[in-house]
Amino acid sequence: MSLPSPRPLSADEAASLNASVPAQFGDYLGPLPEGVPAVRGPVHLPDFEQDGSCLILGDLQVDGLLVNPPHTSLIVTGSVRAGTVLTMGKIVVLGDVVVGDMYGNSFSNEVCVVKGSLTARCLLEKGHSFEALGRLSAQAALSLSNVIAAHGGVEAGVSALGGMNDEERRRVLDAALFDDEGNLSEPRIVARLRAALPLLRAS
Repeated sequence: MSLPSPRPLSADEAASLNASVPAQFGDYLGPLPEGVPAVRGPVHLPDFEQDGSCLILGDLQVDGLLVNPPHTSLIVTGSVRAGTVLTMGKIVVLGDVVVGDMYGNSFSNEVCVVKGSLTARCLLEKGHSFEALGRLSAQAALSLSNVIAAHGGVEAGVSALGGMNDEERRRVLDAALFDDEGNLSEPRIVARLRAALPLLRAS
């Protein structure tokens, strides 16, 4: 489902937004100029697959799947709530993030940065960078090849921020995510997220 029609960012909005961006995000979100397209929030959608970069002024709630494709950015000045998130582009959130399963793989080219806290059932990266200035809370936080960092600390039932061997992956992740050779499969992860099925193995 698509966003409401955008309108130009005002000079006052640009100044306020730029003042609220933490210094740590300077490399990901440079000063936004007056006139860039922006959508006034809060925005509430049943599902959302971006067809281009977008700026949302306020909160974003997606009941089902949120897809952030390659070569796109999603900037949200409020908080984000979503059932499931698949990110292959860039996400910048100046509030908190509360999601179910969240998977990132941009072949180590992009980031998801959160000014507030990040709460997820399963946070899985396989070639992506995740950084929260607040706390990370998750049933499982699994970093397979890049970085998951939380300045406010990590509270997770299963925390693997320095990589996992094959045996550890199979103990935690659902068997449907592995191919016939026992390797974790990118297409199977994406297909499972799109089917609204959990990434974690049933306990």
